[in-house]
Amino acid sequence: MDLLSIGAFARLSGLTVRAVRHYGELGLVEPVAVDRETGYRRYSLDQVAEAAAIKRLRGLGISLDEIGRILEVDDESFTRARLIEYRAKVAERAAATEQILTVLQRLIEGEEELVPSVKDISGETEIKEVAAQPVLVIRERASVDGVSEVIYAALGEIAARLDELSLEPAGPPVLECPYPDENGLMDLEIACPVESAVGGTGRIDAATLPTCTVVSYRHHGHYEELDRSYRALEALVEREGLTRAGAPREIYWTNPNELPDPADWETEIQFPIVRDEARIAAFAGSGSL
Repeated sequence: MDLLSIGAFARLSGLTVRAVRHYGELGLVEPVAVDRETGYRRYSLDQVAEAAAIKRLRGLGISLDEIGRILEVDDESFTRARLIEYRAKVAERAAATEQILTVLQRLIEGEEELVPSVKDISGETEIKEVAAQPVLVIRERASVDGVSEVIYAALGEIAARLDELSLEPAGPPVLECPYPDENGLMDLEIACPVESAVGGTGRIDAATLPTCTVVSYRHHGHYEELDRSYRALEALVEREGLTRAGAPREIYWTNPNELPDPADWETEIQFPIVRDEARIAAFAGSGSL
């Protein structure tokens, strides 16, 4: 059998010589023979198709680790399943990229400020009493970057517990989320309301959210834009001379799995405050309520 030099093999497969050497070191395309004296590598013609497949998959952005698994299994159905999964990830990234392009265009054309000014939300807020509420809750300390994953995982565990008890949630999920500390960590309380006290299990505790007075505002849009509404609420609390009395709460009135368009998402932000009848009356008299 005539063997191919590394240069010929690279040319036929569409790879560079450097890539062939690198993939050989990773165990993806190893030479069938190596000259003991010269160190020259030799490849078979049968290996060209495999090398060309690596080039094609790398061109699609698939990682070398994933390519290695595909080549190792060498099964058409497995390859198809992995490609379907990868396509879904690419589609998700494409949607995110499209959103970035849309925002960039709005910024370029002056349709949106780089840092939007704080919105006056007086006419969209209310001060109200929130009654005590039994909940199942998971408490976890998490970094700001990992909050979303922590919330989804905790709500999944609580939902499984409710299924075990044949119970339905008594309201939307509630997140008590103090601002991050100096290390960027937050002591979260992820809760699901229930009709009456039920037993917890594992890291799920039974608790009761206490009665409190809150300033409430409903944010419409993506969770990544919540900071704008937080700024607006902070400005309102300061302007009205109200005193904070606890960590903010977020109530998720919509389920992203049911409403894929973030424009439809609704999140109520509540700032617990000290009940000051005079200031609350002044706030109500301003027409905000």
